[in-house]
Amino acid sequence: MYKVFIAEDEIVVREGLRNSIQSGTGPFVLVGEASDGEMALSIMKDVKPDILITDIRMPFVDGLSLSRIIKKILPWIKIIIISGHDEFQYAQEAISIGVDEYILKPISASDMLSTLNKLVDRIEQEKRHLSSIENLKLQAQSNSDLIKERWLCDLVTGIVKTEDALEKAGDMGIDLIAHGYLVAIIKLSTSSENYSELITAKIHINSLIDNQEEVLCFSQSRDSFILLLKQLVSESLEETAYTLGQAIKYEVERNTDCMVAIGIGSLVERIGCLSQSFAEAEQAVNFSVKTGQKLIIGTHDLNAFSEIDFLKLDGSPISERLKYVKKSGVDEIIAQYITMIGDHPFETTLIGYYLLYDLMVAISKIIDELGGASQDVIPWLSQKTQLSEIASSKETFCEGVKLILDTFIDFRESKSAGKYYEMIQKAKQHITLHFADQDISLHSVASIVNVSPNHFSTIFSQETGETFIEYLTRVRINKSKDLLLTTALRSADIAYEVGFGDPHYFSFIFKKHTGISPREFRSGGKCQN
Repeated sequence: MYKVFIAEDEIVVREGLRNSIQSGTGPFVLVGEASDGEMALSIMKDVKPDILITDIRMPFVDGLSLSRIIKKILPWIKIIIISGHDEFQYAQEAISIGVDEYILKPISASDMLSTLNKLVDRIEQEKRHLSSIENLKLQAQSNSDLIKERWLCDLVTGIVKTEDALEKAGDMGIDLIAHGYLVAIIKLSTSSENYSELITAKIHINSLIDNQEEVLCFSQSRDSFILLLKQLVSESLEETAYTLGQAIKYEVERNTDCMVAIGIGSLVERIGCLSQSFAEAEQAVNFSVKTGQKLIIGTHDLNAFSEIDFLKLDGSPISERLKYVKKSGVDEIIAQYITMIGDHPFETTLIGYYLLYDLMVAISKIIDELGGASQDVIPWLSQKTQLSEIASSKETFCEGVKLILDTFIDFRESKSAGKYYEMIQKAKQHITLHFADQDISLHSVASIVNVSPNHFSTIFSQETGETFIEYLTRVRINKSKDLLLTTALRSADIAYEVGFGDPHYFSFIFKKHTGISPREFRSGGKCQN
């Protein structure tokens, strides 16, 4: 029996072809069918038919493209193209590809069986030449590993189109046909100045990947590698990625001084969606690197963080709260942090670490502003491993954050013991919250801190080194810069958003402070300050 495969997007035509083949009047068996060329490739790789019947017009990968690819990767398959177009150019292209038969619709059952029998005779005649045909397949393989790696990088980032991908992959000896795909990214880091450790790590990675048909491994940079996993069987590809990631992390960290962070994207069904899986893997691995945890993180693990703004509590930036919070307010901050931490041990550790990391960044900035050094004020947190220990459970997290904040507050109060510190911080907080109000003024802020306008003006200038108007204007200009870069608002609208009543005056002040106009700033101009 000769195995026949049908690729046809029209259900009625597909059913007619199926009935012709299953009529029992010829030595044929139907081994599969698909509604588009890309799906056909995935199935044909498994069933390995003798004859392909394909429509010329199909979505994703059409019949001519399918035929071109099949002739490269499965050259022994005989191809029958059916078409509703009696145009010479279609037939000419089909001949150039190596298609065996070209039939116009409508097709009778007798015509199809006659064509199939003709191909059976040809198959029998060519059996003795199969070995030479296989050699033709191998001649298309590229011998350049560098070109192959660059092309694979382009593939997973979405630069290469699906049809080009399948054809070019065959030319380079890469089998891309699968039921699904997943991208993982490996990032290595080493304290060694000798990069030989990275080379050793790559050798260990390759030793684990070798002979695994479902995995392609290629370099993205000297310290970054990409894994392209293909789903060849029904088992979970995500589970395979995690298992392989754990093996790679264990072997590399056991045999070298490199640390391994791995990000895993989601499973996608089509080659054209590889860039989605790659972007997710990149986001996950960057998160792992940023937090210093060097973990294996999948895109689904990041869902726990999607609704959390780690820099804000009660709607106010933590960096601002740290400037005036008292020890009596520490428990409130800790309670709000705890609501952000999930009950799952993995989430507790990862979110806790992230919260600690941002807290320490904010604290360090304030300590620097007050003339201190964070490593002197809180020396036990000089290494990221100590943050990991604090984040290991809710109990250690609460104890650690309380100790950190209490120590910080003691230092802050010792440095800001002047009688005007709290007044200035209260005034700055009010300006931060109300700078967009056109009615905000020296008089209104002075009334907030309960001193006369003249006295407040003198104190503010002495304590901050700039006048009230200079400070307010700087806050407004900084906010306008953010809006120019992150929104599509017109500069006139931004002027009102940041508290300027006249757009022309806003443009004048903006250029005075930055050296360029708002339009130039938005288009990428360089500020003077």
